[in-house]
Amino acid sequence: MRNNNKRKIPMRISSKTDGFVSVMEAIFNKAKWFGIPTYGGNLAVFWTIVMLATLSIIEVAAVWKLARLLTKSAGRNVSATLSGSIFYGNALLSLMISWKFVKSWKSSTSYWIRIESRASFLLPNSSIRRKVNFVSLFVAISATVEHILSMISATGADCPPEDYFERYILTSHGFLIHDYEYSLWLAIPIFIMSKSATILWNFQDLIIILMSMGLSSRYHRLNNFVKEVVESENEVLAVKKLATGFHLRVDVWRRIRQAFVQQSALVRKVDTELGALILLSNLNNLYFICLQLFLGIRSIEGTLINRIYYFYSLGWLLLRASSVVLAAAEINLHSQKALPFLSSFPTYAYNIEIKRLISQLNNDQISLNGMGFFALKRQKLLEVAAAIIKYELILIQYDKY
Repeated sequence: MRNNNKRKIPMRISSKTDGFVSVMEAIFNKAKWFGIPTYGGNLAVFWTIVMLATLSIIEVAAVWKLARLLTKSAGRNVSATLSGSIFYGNALLSLMISWKFVKSWKSSTSYWIRIESRASFLLPNSSIRRKVNFVSLFVAISATVEHILSMISATGADCPPEDYFERYILTSHGFLIHDYEYSLWLAIPIFIMSKSATILWNFQDLIIILMSMGLSSRYHRLNNFVKEVVESENEVLAVKKLATGFHLRVDVWRRIRQAFVQQSALVRKVDTELGALILLSNLNNLYFICLQLFLGIRSIEGTLINRIYYFYSLGWLLLRASSVVLAAAEINLHSQKALPFLSSFPTYAYNIEIKRLISQLNNDQISLNGMGFFALKRQKLLEVAAAIIKYELILIQYDKY
């Protein structure tokens, strides 16, 4: 007599992708306005060349000022001069590396879509597009508020409009130009490049966060499908008890295992292309967190707007840096979340594909890396916190007043 309690393994077919590729293309298309020309035309490439040349000139000037300071030919503060050269150095490197990544992404979209189509039994993540847009909008608004506060803090809320531009440039870029060196023709490109450098700094973190979200989403869908299949087969086994009476779905498990193999290959491909940006982002965030904390330890001087800006800026920097690590760490966590479901499967009902899948998940360490120097996992936050404390002591000891 046929058993009516038997459930069919949920091998649903989906002909659609989850929209992650298209929403990332839309975001990268907007990047042409601040120097990443991959999805732009000749005008976008020309603007990028102008930015690269201008940022290079500013960086050379900042390093020259720092060299003069270190040889005691000038009398400016080391922390301000060093942070200025690092800020523009990061912008220059970020522009080149982000351009390279977006260019590689444009050629990799077909590979991502092909991986999606091969795992046709996975339903698309209908919320990924909404999440990506929300995170992008949140980063854009938060970064804009932070930068507006920095501009107000640099000049003071009572600054006359006719003096605002000159005061802002001389205050925010005192490490680069002195009062007697100021001219409008020099100030305008510095002003434009400072805004572009700020956008690139936030954008490099946003790229890592969004790509991590896309990869984690695929692992989440795979893990949920494994859970459904295991629960379905466990219900059948609970009724039949005997493995000999159970039809082992070897073809189903083979497709699942192959989907995990393809997902691992996708993560490694993205990691290869994203590694330099991950390294740059984490090193840059680490330095500026140390600097902000150092300035706070010394004293927070000035008006209420200065204090508001300091705490907001520090909080935003900590949130962004933590989000980069935690978003990337989700890939490592999700890459092994199927193991508990597979472990609950009765051993006498195993087939060779399940055994291979368990071995693969146990031995394959999946994570995003900073060019092999470090892997982004959750414990990395504790290591960074320890490093920050150590470097705070170094900054306090060696700062020139």
